[in-house]
Amino acid sequence: MTDNNCAGNEEKCPETVPEEQTGMTKEEQEWGLKKEPRPPVPRYVFGIIAALILAVFLGGSIWYYRTSVLPEKYYQRASSHFKLEEYSEAYLLYEKVLKLRPERKNILYQMAFCLEKIGRTDEAISRYEEHLKILPGDGNALLRMGWLYTQKNDMERGLAALKKGAAKLKDPYAWALVNEAAVRSKDRATAVEALVKQTELFKEPEQVLTCSKMLMDLEAWEDALKGYERFSKLASGDKRGIHGANAAKAMLGWPTDPGLVVRPGKSIGLVEIGDTKEEVKERLGGPETKEFRVVGGKSVLSKDTAEIWSYSRTMPGRGLRIIFINGKVREAEARSGEYKTETGLGLTNFLLPKNASRLEWRKEGENNAVVCLAKGGGLTFYAAGLNSEGTDAKYKKLRVHKGNSSIDNVEGFSLLNLFN
Repeated sequence: MTDNNCAGNEEKCPETVPEEQTGMTKEEQEWGLKKEPRPPVPRYVFGIIAALILAVFLGGSIWYYRTSVLPEKYYQRASSHFKLEEYSEAYLLYEKVLKLRPERKNILYQMAFCLEKIGRTDEAISRYEEHLKILPGDGNALLRMGWLYTQKNDMERGLAALKKGAAKLKDPYAWALVNEAAVRSKDRATAVEALVKQTELFKEPEQVLTCSKMLMDLEAWEDALKGYERFSKLASGDKRGIHGANAAKAMLGWPTDPGLVVRPGKSIGLVEIGDTKEEVKERLGGPETKEFRVVGGKSVLSKDTAEIWSYSRTMPGRGLRIIFINGKVREAEARSGEYKTETGLGLTNFLLPKNASRLEWRKEGENNAVVCLAKGGGLTFYAAGLNSEGTDAKYKKLRVHKGNSSIDNVEGFSLLNLFN
């Protein structure tokens, strides 16, 4: 019978399949046929499995609701209260959000702000500190925390936080808070620093002017001068900037009259290096006396004649000597203590020890003479007849020239002996 069923088929019946094709031995095949059938699974097992699946689903849904949906609802409600400035209600809701989602540290700033507004200062500071551990560069948080510290009279920590916050924000009003706290704590240096920052950052001329006046009150003359100069740039034509700048210069001992300002390597008063005779005459009028000398010796100027114009009687106390070579101002000198550099260095103080660092060198030689070259070049001081302390001299003059060397150094043309 079996042969008939399989005769017309190219495929062989399972019983006749060789072992090498089935992958099973004859004994293994017979054992499989003798194996008893598996008993049916009880229905209650399926019930348990279904219950477990349902429990997992419900648990997941509850977990999702508690960790995502509910916190978001609390957050939205808290934000609404926050906008309405209902800070107590907002804080309670933010607290619930944080309890359900401890990782949501982004609400710490709002929580601190709410606590600050409802007068819970210590708690507010703690929350700001927590927030700053995550975002240490948050200028607003630093500023608010610093201000709270100052309200507790902890000025050291308060000023440190305020300065750090103001530096991050680069806001003049933030620096105004620093200044206010510094004044309260009598910290002059920090108050000056804050006012300087304000003069640099404010764009409103009146604000800059106010800060400059406050710097004058603190006797920070140079900083006040810079403030007045910035005011003048922002409000060109407003003479209050000029008056303020002159007041600051006067306190510094700097010249306030442009006709007395020495600019090393460039000009002395109204005379500029390179001016023609006509330009000098237009500004100062004709000279009282004229001298002609050959700039001699081995200098490259050996064939040039120097024409020297002197002004004294027409400008009492402001004696000038102007040296022309080839029709243009080559150098100019003054023997009046009224002439000073823009930073106040002049004949009245260049010998004082406090100004020694502003000079290139000082040399005393025969005839008790000293020559001091100002740092940066373009200005040389001469003196003769020094007193015993070396802080003053009977004869003094200053010379403006190009570079480090004056034509006084040229052989045969020394003006060192012109103290007469």
